[in-house]
Amino acid sequence: MGTFKDLTPDNGAIKTLQELIPMTTFKDESLEALFTLMTSARNGKKLGFIGDMEDVGTKLTNRCNPTYVSASIEANEKEWELGEWEIPLKLCYDDIMGTVAEYTLKTGTDKGDMTSIEYMNVVYRPALEKAMINMMWRLIWFGDKDAKNITEGSGQITDGVNTNLFTVADGFWKRLFAIITDNESQKTAIEANSQTTAALQKSKLLESGVATGIVDSMLMEADPRISTLDGAAIFMTKSLADALTQDVKKTYRDIMPWTVIFDGVQMAQYNGVPIYSVSIWDRMIQKYQNDKTKLNIPHRAVYTSPKNLLVGAPGELISDLDIFFNREKRQTQIYSTGDLGTLIAEDELVQVAC
Repeated sequence: MGTFKDLTPDNGAIKTLQELIPMTTFKDESLEALFTLMTSARNGKKLGFIGDMEDVGTKLTNRCNPTYVSASIEANEKEWELGEWEIPLKLCYDDIMGTVAEYTLKTGTDKGDMTSIEYMNVVYRPALEKAMINMMWRLIWFGDKDAKNITEGSGQITDGVNTNLFTVADGFWKRLFAIITDNESQKTAIEANSQTTAALQKSKLLESGVATGIVDSMLMEADPRISTLDGAAIFMTKSLADALTQDVKKTYRDIMPWTVIFDGVQMAQYNGVPIYSVSIWDRMIQKYQNDKTKLNIPHRAVYTSPKNLLVGAPGELISDLDIFFNREKRQTQIYSTGDLGTLIAEDELVQVAC
């Protein structure tokens, strides 16, 4: 895979960048389909949660002079820990000289100003906006303030990948893994993940009864309150969703139909429980948590409600782009920044398969 600079002009045959054919891209699932965004979050701000009242109602002991007691109400408090992200980019007109985009440049003194040319509007900005959405997926789910490369010992990030891409804030997977470390009953084991090669990790998951067994165990082992939550569902990697579909067909001779509900999100039902296939998790695990022999927990799922998965930001999740021409440096510069953090409202109301 090359870069845009590899698209050299061919005798002026390409007259407009709109003639370029986009490479195959994947539709990313809607960001907010899997969590609840809280746009009033501030670093250090606390969130309070109210639960149920303790049990009341005992045998009558004294008709005329009852004994009055207090009944407490469950409560919990968590604190936002937001991290700051930034996107500082620069463009020089020399970057597209000799490419199919050279004809879009302005002339004369304004040649360096690329803020409004066709290359910016048709190629660069759309690609950047997609990259920003991918950034949010990466930070929200795979963020880790202590991220390290694999060769550093305890690290999980693919060697050669910049760990600063993950260290803005702790994401949901790190928080979920911490919960099941403290409470093993909330973990449903996927033995295929422990295999020594990527091929075995895949083949073991596809064995008869494995995928259905994982989902059955999740539902049986989960806190029964999860099923009563608004929007409760099992969100899983595509690898596990595909294995489940195949296993249902082989084991039960039944078809598990998947429905595209928006932006490529696929949803099905298993024993009445909504199942969501989240393919971007698979792509990020393959790209960012791959030691070239095996993948880090390639098959994973969480049973909960999006209302229990909170993403905090002081305002909009994705900030505006500031695109301007720096006349002193003769550069077109692009900047965006924002704050981001994650919280799990009630730790007890998740069941994690991994």
